[in-house]
Amino acid sequence: MTDLTIEELFAHNDDVQKSRAVRLLAAKNLAPYITLMERHLDRSAKVSEPQLVAKLDRDLDAVGLGEQSGLALIKSWASDGWLHRASDGAGPDAENVCSLTEDARSALAFVRRLRRADSVATGGSIAGIAAGLKRVATQLDGDPSRLRADIEAQIAELQSYLRAIDDGYRPEPDIVDLEDETRAIAYQMEQVITDIVRYGSMQNEITAGLIDAAEDSDSGFRDRARRMFADYDALFDSRERASYAAFTRTIQDPDQRAALRSDIACVAEGLPELDPGLRDVMKNFFKLVSQQIAEVSRIEQRCAQRIRRFFAAGTTEQARGRARQLNDALAAGHALLKVSTADSPIDAELPIGRSAAASIGALSFTIKDTAPPVLAQEAPSGPLDLSGFSALATQVDMAALADTVNRAVAGGPVSLPDMISHVDAPYLGDVIVLWSLALKQDNTLDRESVKVKFRSLDGQDRVMEVPQLMFREPVLATLEEEGAAL
Repeated sequence: MTDLTIEELFAHNDDVQKSRAVRLLAAKNLAPYITLMERHLDRSAKVSEPQLVAKLDRDLDAVGLGEQSGLALIKSWASDGWLHRASDGAGPDAENVCSLTEDARSALAFVRRLRRADSVATGGSIAGIAAGLKRVATQLDGDPSRLRADIEAQIAELQSYLRAIDDGYRPEPDIVDLEDETRAIAYQMEQVITDIVRYGSMQNEITAGLIDAAEDSDSGFRDRARRMFADYDALFDSRERASYAAFTRTIQDPDQRAALRSDIACVAEGLPELDPGLRDVMKNFFKLVSQQIAEVSRIEQRCAQRIRRFFAAGTTEQARGRARQLNDALAAGHALLKVSTADSPIDAELPIGRSAAASIGALSFTIKDTAPPVLAQEAPSGPLDLSGFSALATQVDMAALADTVNRAVAGGPVSLPDMISHVDAPYLGDVIVLWSLALKQDNTLDRESVKVKFRSLDGQDRVMEVPQLMFREPVLATLEEEGAAL
């Protein structure tokens, strides 16, 4: 049982249901998606986009997705938040590099455990549980005599082993118990590889608030900075940072690394019946952990750039001015949405699931008032005033957006929807700013619209339509220049 109320428990489970990892697990094409991800992107692998397209095209028929193309699948995964697409280098030879997101890696690890039928309820597990609990209980117990008796018992057992070795006798190891213990250790090593990058993700969430928030007061600006420092203080005291620091020290210590490598080789050779997947995890443990640590370092660099730009943006009064501009832009957007919009949402929640809504006859309505609804107001004639949205340029990571655009167009023209897919977890401000930049290079009318996803401040994914405008030239790389140009 839990101490949470039914409402609190539902809220927590609802958040889990909305996560991208659960969306992947609930996908209709889970089996082909997971198969392709495990074959080509497992263990935090980074693959260039052309190579990944070729590999996917080769395997799509085998997993029942022959009607799709590898490039379309990559774009779909990136849109759903399961794949990172980032430019590697600059110039005409720059390529996109693809890797799985943390959510996709978590879902892949979960499916792998189900497929292997992982279990710790084995013959040797009870002995390990008893020994571990005894060690913890002895340390927590305030009775010195119990601690002394435990230490003396361990010494006596070790001395008996030494006497047996001196007499030329060495008991044969219990292979079953050793395999059970090794399997449990391999499970933990596999989970470490998946979870170690979570420390970087926590930093990313903390600093993302520096460009997402829009408080319109001196105290709001001050509180945003204080909240960032408080979150970092909590992060430095967290288990995630302690684990990350411990693994970093181990990786960098040549003696510990050599000892662990020797032990892993001995275990892998001495237990030939060990699951091949777990054996591969153990043999490549240092390589995989080093890749995760490098990924955390990359995230830390990006977070440091965000913090620097946040405090270098100007005085508090200037920050208040940018917040006012953003509020004016949002107010203008709300005013536009209130004027003559067809098929507007009805501000009402229906307690039904997606399957019920899509099932014929599962949903019915009773019209109590037969009077026709009030006609919507007509939109004012002439072009709409969208100038207020230019203020969003001061609330996004403009330098990173400009760098993304410049790297992408180095290889040729790129459409606006594709450019948005290059941004890691784009927000509305990122979409609007990229849209405005595209309009400066391509003002062709009647372009076909494409739906793109962006992330809202409440953490949910939203969808909007953008025209297929084309980026053909690099853009200005500084916030001040681009803000002036907008």
